[in-house]
Amino acid sequence: MTAATGVAGLRVRIDPRLRARRAAVRRDAGRRRLHRLLLGAGVVATLTVAAAVAWSPLLAVHTIVVRGAGADRAAVRAAARVRTGQPMLLVNAGGVAAAVRRLPTVASARVERDFPNTVTITVSRRVPVAWAPAGPGRAAVLDRHGDVLAVGPWPPAGLPELAGLTRVPGPGGRLHAPAAAAAAALGPSLRGRVTTVVALPGGLVALVANGPQIRFGDGTQLAAKAEAAAAVLAALVAPARYIDVSVPNAPVSG
Repeated sequence: MTAATGVAGLRVRIDPRLRARRAAVRRDAGRRRLHRLLLGAGVVATLTVAAAVAWSPLLAVHTIVVRGAGADRAAVRAAARVRTGQPMLLVNAGGVAAAVRRLPTVASARVERDFPNTVTITVSRRVPVAWAPAGPGRAAVLDRHGDVLAVGPWPPAGLPELAGLTRVPGPGGRLHAPAAAAAAALGPSLRGRVTTVVALPGGLVALVANGPQIRFGDGTQLAAKAEAAAAVLAALVAPARYIDVSVPNAPVSG
C-alpha cells in the first residue's frame, strides 16, 4: 500500500523550457483568435457603413438627364425606369441602355452614372426617310434600313412613299426595302421633290413631282447617284421623261 501510494504521489518534473513553449503557444493562439474577432468586427462595421451610405440620400438619384431624344424624351424616361430617390449604386447602366435601345425610334443609347446624384441618358434617334402604306388610312414611317419607327393615321409631310411593299410590320419591325436606302440618299434638293421610290426588276426608281423618273439602277453608290441626278435635274432646259444615273459619272436623260 505504501509503495502504491508512493508511485501515485510521484510528480513528473517538466523542463522549464517546454513549459515556456506551451505558454507561448497558448498566448499566440489567443492573439490569433482576438485578431480574427477584430477583423470580423471591422468587416461588419465597414459593410454596415457602406450600406448606410449607399442607401442614404447622399448617393441617391436626384436628377435624370435625357439628351438627344427630342420628342421621344418621355418615352426614353419611361423605358429607362430610373426613378428619383433610387440608390445610384443600384442603377444598372448597361441594363438601362439596353431597355432604351428597344424603343423603335432609338438607334443607340448610352447611360452614365454621374456621382453623387445624376444619371445621364444619351440617345441617338433613327432618322425617318420614307413611309409605306400600312393598311387603310395607316402609314408606317421607316428609316434607311427599313426599320418601322412608328405607324400613324396619315403619311408624314416631306417624306417619299416606298411603293410596292406588302405586310408592313408594326413599330420595331423591319422590312426588306432596298428603296429605303435610296430614299435616305436623296439630298436636300431632291428630298422635297421626290414623291415615290420603288424597287423594280430593273433597279431602283424615284418619281419626281411634275418631273422625270430618276433611275438609280442597283443599290450601290446611291449618294453619288443622287448627287448626279440633282445636278442633271437642275440643268434641264427641256422636259425629260427620265434621268438615268446608274453610272453616276455618266448620267443620261431623255
